Amino acid sequence: MRSAIILLLVWWACFLPEDATAQETVFEVEELNAGLPVRPDGLDILTPQTALEAFLSAADRNDFDTARHVLNLNGIDPSAQAIRGYDLARKLDAIIDRKLVISWQALLERPDSLDANAPSENVMAGQPRRSLLLGVLELSDRPVAVRLNRVQPADGPAVWVFSRQTVDVIDPLFDRFGPSALEQALPEAIRAKGPLGLFWWEVIGIPVLVIAAGAVGLAVWSGFTRIGQRVGHSFAAGVVRGLRLPMTLFVVAGLVWASTSYVFIVSGLLSNILEPFVVLAFVGGVLAMIVNVIDAALDRIMIARVEELSSPENENRRAYATTILALRRLVVVNAVIAAAGITLTVANVFQTLGFSLLAGAGALTLVLGFAAREALGNILGSLQISLNRSARVGDQLIFRDTLCTVERIQFTFVQLKVWDDTRLIVPVLDFIKNSFVNRTLVDNGMTRQVVLTLSPRADVEALRTHYLDWAKADPRIGPDDGLECYVIGQDEFGMKVRFLAPVSDPRDGWNVECAMREEMISAARGLSDDTGLDLLPHLGTADDGEGAFSADSDTA
Repeated sequence: MRSAIILLLVWWACFLPEDATAQETVFEVEELNAGLPVRPDGLDILTPQTALEAFLSAADRNDFDTARHVLNLNGIDPSAQAIRGYDLARKLDAIIDRKLVISWQALLERPDSLDANAPSENVMAGQPRRSLLLGVLELSDRPVAVRLNRVQPADGPAVWVFSRQTVDVIDPLFDRFGPSALEQALPEAIRAKGPLGLFWWEVIGIPVLVIAAGAVGLAVWSGFTRIGQRVGHSFAAGVVRGLRLPMTLFVVAGLVWASTSYVFIVSGLLSNILEPFVVLAFVGGVLAMIVNVIDAALDRIMIARVEELSSPENENRRAYATTILALRRLVVVNAVIAAAGITLTVANVFQTLGFSLLAGAGALTLVLGFAAREALGNILGSLQISLNRSARVGDQLIFRDTLCTVERIQFTFVQLKVWDDTRLIVPVLDFIKNSFVNRTLVDNGMTRQVVLTLSPRADVEALRTHYLDWAKADPRIGPDDGLECYVIGQDEFGMKVRFLAPVSDPRDGWNVECAMREEMISAARGLSDDTGLDLLPHLGTADDGEGAFSADSDTA
């Protein structure tokens, strides 16, 4: 009994899996196309490649009586299969000719369509196939697939034919992608095939369409330019100018799309070339419109001179301007990524060739990523600056010992306006790596100082009194409790006297410092004249009253 059970298990392990595998590699049917005449002897549809070649060859000869045998017509009443099969084969040929770009590498000349050369990471490596996707076409309500299936009738070998699901959607696909009424009205000679498999009307019409689209785009651009010139209000004129580019892109893309999708249905080769450009034009128009709206908001917030943003009353404007610039960069980055994704999605050429290219693009991705690491780092760094607000538009900085104002925070660089009206362009990564002094980050006010070297015999109290009186009279300096005058050191040249002055507006800081230095040097000279003591050192020389200097051991 035990030996009988073991033999039964061995038989099941050896034979049943093989039979089950054989059933999984075909779609079994009782009969195939029972309403058609006997299949011609020379029609080879045992492999996916020969089946498609047989269909296209018969269609090129207008032999749709033969081509209909490559369709699975089991969903049609056998009595109507002959007539309907002829019509469906003719329509399917037009659909393939116009909208499908066939990847012949995927159609192997093997009955089981097993790819012995597929890489091990491919999920179908070493696996027989019973269904192959030729392409996906978009109907108005859904995408539909065009497939070849391996079907085995009970009384014959397994063959490759267009699936029943594909046959069911041939009519709506032909209504959508078949020749338009205008095309059918063209002369027969123009509707014939020309170079590169294109129709002659495409060879002639596409250049005409490009010229017409360019002319229409130029007219739209010129129209908005004239409207902007006639609008007197500056903000309204800016809005009109901002709409020129997006509206031009919308009109040109819409004209090309409507002309090639409804007026004339172009072939698959041209469609796969034009569709990405149309999508990019639409996405680019939306991006341009959003960016122009943001720029218009920036123009309302920004001030003509960026230094004016450093004033205390413009604290909120600095924050708003920096936030809007960050939003602008986020919109641009996301729009570029979305445009690339949408383009790859709608372009049918990537559904056939793209995946095979992307499968081997690992090394290329690494190379491009390595080459673009600096640019990507700068982009992320600019977003970091804008979000953490370590440097806002209008902030006054001391960067690399240079007094400057943040004018723009771009994708890859920070534009600084130097005090002498020149521009310092700093890569974002360098700007982040280097420390800098931000005079307006937390508090707009600052303290300016002047240190003078004076003779030890100088009357510091008299200088202090003069300084406090002068500083209190200057409206740029305040509050009074921040005013200081102290001796902070002494060396062989004399004593060091420091004067401190709080300045509420950072834009006045440099001017106040210069004025304070000039005033206190003048005060020291006045005390020298009054007391007869030379309070300002000049390295062992004395003024003889005539602009020359002589040795004087009594000087400090």
